[in-house]
Amino acid sequence: MFKKILLVMLIAILPVSVFAESLTSKEELEEIEVETELGEETLRFDSNQFTQPEGENKPLPEGSLDGFTKVTENDKLALYIQEESLAIKIQNKETGYIWHSGVDNAENYRLNNTWTDMVQSAITIDYLDRRGNIKTESILTEETKPNIQLNDNGFTAEIDFRGSSIEVVLNVTLEEENIVIDVPDEGVQDGTYNKIVAMKVYPFLGAAHMDDITGYLFIPDGSGALMRFEKSAFRSDTPFIGSIYGEDEGFTKPQSTENDTYPEQMISVPVYGAVHGVKQNAFITSVEEGQSYGRILAYPSGASTDFFWVTSDYQYRFNYFQPTSKSMGGFNVYQEERNSFTIKQKVMFLSDEEADYVGMANRYQQHLEEKGTLSGNNEDKVDLRLELLGGETKKGLIWNSVEQMTEIQDIPRFVEELEQNDVDNLHVVLRGWTKGGLTGTLPQKFPLEKKVGSKGDLEETIQTLEEKDIPFYLHTDFTTAFDGASGFSGSKDVSKKINGQPMTKSQFGYSSYYLSPAKSLEIAKKDAADFKDHGVENIAVETTASKLFSDFNKGMSSSRAEMMESNQELFAHYQEQNIDLSLYRPNDYAWGYMDKYLDMPMYSSNYMFVTDTVPFLQIVLKGYTPYYATFSNFSHNPTEEVLRMIEFGAYPSFYLTRESAQLLMKTPSRGLYTSEFVSWKEELISQYSQVKESLGKVENSSIVDRIVHQQGVSEVVYENGVSIIVNYTDSDVSIDGTTVEATSFSIKEGGN
Repeated sequence: MFKKILLVMLIAILPVSVFAESLTSKEELEEIEVETELGEETLRFDSNQFTQPEGENKPLPEGSLDGFTKVTENDKLALYIQEESLAIKIQNKETGYIWHSGVDNAENYRLNNTWTDMVQSAITIDYLDRRGNIKTESILTEETKPNIQLNDNGFTAEIDFRGSSIEVVLNVTLEEENIVIDVPDEGVQDGTYNKIVAMKVYPFLGAAHMDDITGYLFIPDGSGALMRFEKSAFRSDTPFIGSIYGEDEGFTKPQSTENDTYPEQMISVPVYGAVHGVKQNAFITSVEEGQSYGRILAYPSGASTDFFWVTSDYQYRFNYFQPTSKSMGGFNVYQEERNSFTIKQKVMFLSDEEADYVGMANRYQQHLEEKGTLSGNNEDKVDLRLELLGGETKKGLIWNSVEQMTEIQDIPRFVEELEQNDVDNLHVVLRGWTKGGLTGTLPQKFPLEKKVGSKGDLEETIQTLEEKDIPFYLHTDFTTAFDGASGFSGSKDVSKKINGQPMTKSQFGYSSYYLSPAKSLEIAKKDAADFKDHGVENIAVETTASKLFSDFNKGMSSSRAEMMESNQELFAHYQEQNIDLSLYRPNDYAWGYMDKYLDMPMYSSNYMFVTDTVPFLQIVLKGYTPYYATFSNFSHNPTEEVLRMIEFGAYPSFYLTRESAQLLMKTPSRGLYTSEFVSWKEELISQYSQVKESLGKVENSSIVDRIVHQQGVSEVVYENGVSIIVNYTDSDVSIDGTTVEATSFSIKEGGN
């Protein structure tokens, strides 16, 4: 216990940036052990990489509707408005709880005038004045008088900000158990001299003062993360700021302030929420439109105010660096033309047993099903991903060569060895099959690399695996082009930033570019015919489903929203060709096209203001689409990682080769440290066996609840009545009469 207290004291005096960075290494936390009264336990179960047990709820405030006028109501909700600020209150008729977009008795809290105006106002804007200075204005800042029109389902407000003369139209509509907040594109007009930069809409909806109530904020960081309303041993002055679908690389990323924390893992779903009283009241907000230009902001108590609050803001103009010389001198400027988009948010309210992060995930799942994004057409059965590296580029003094790692004709043998050991359901993904190896000739894909195999070898292997009902996927990428490769023009086909620079990335000294979306679509359609010609009916697509950017290439420019549409057209084309798609960490707009979800995030980014990691993404997708964890041969703790797969409903993955990974030390794949199939075969068989024994009981079934019984012990309840209890700890535990051995799992069927 002394060690734990000492660690907390050390944490408290560490600089925020140092600690935030240090927490991203879970290996360090997992090496720290402390003695408790229960015996040897590891501090990591108390860390934010796990979910903490729920305690008792504090009493919730009754709330007041004084000063607010009823706009409309239905069987579930009643909507009220405060006309001067356009603040709203929503009363949940089932629980009686009143949600407030602002704060009652704001004078009683530590808020200056600027913060008070933002907290109480429906809309706050940032704008650029005629001198190039950024200023902030809320509805109450200059006592702007909105023009309000009430209707049967809500209201429309026209706002002419007095300070900036910027005009905004706001619509709020009540729908069943939801409210819809809408700022139409045509309803936003720059002022005479001032230009809008960003907007927040009802930013304090669901805010909570310090630890006055029990609950948390939910943010879509990694698999999902919570920010509990708790007093901390040290105050955090660092908010969470994450761009939906990642930073737009069409703009040079501006220097962030020391008080900003950007997520390590890209936000792939545009949602956030809050719980006021666990299993009592909650909401989840889905950003339906404008998400390409949106960010999610979450502030812990102590960061600017004493409130926990979460919201989204929207960027009408990005800041970027404009170089003025070859030595990279220059200055930061804002876009001249504003981004064109509509803001639309759907706030979905939850009550009683649904009012927690599991309920949020289930409601979002239902919402995606209603939109057609999730259809349930895919079979969610226990499966293993065997990913193999064929060949890789190796630099030479005069010309490059290809390091042969696996041949196509090795695959049937590997599969046969696994089948003989009861690995009876798997699929195979082959990387590095293109001429020049994995980082060789993209975007050109054919012919095959001769050191990996011939067209005949490929067709024969596909046929062999088809007879065994084992899908075979070729790994590919429609967005990346390698420096020196063929099949594209460096001047015409490469995406450009707004300042004219090409979009590049570098890994281990090898450079690549991002193709313009129009070129990606053109190449993809051509490739579809080549895949068909080679008998390929499955492909695994990297980058294209997860990368979104604005392209300022003069020949084929596109916005992020247009790139999204272009990529959806690309995926739809492959569906029409009856070619199944597995996608690596896809953004939600690609989910309707995927056969499998690869590299599912299993952790959050681990920042100090986050208190829990939760399987939000997994709960949304479970039962609809099979998803696969990151590669187990990259894991430092395979035993714990398998338990997390079982708890989170994910299937195992291995990235292997026939040859030793030492051959890759001078290639772009040098990060693959250990990969020999013969060395990993037994671990692969063991992991599949454990996952089959557990998740095989819940195939095609959704998660309906998750209970953390104690630190390191979780129970996941499925729609078919089966529960899986996972015990990460070093001691046996008994849960409702079921004994779960240390570092193991148990199955409860039919509630028994």
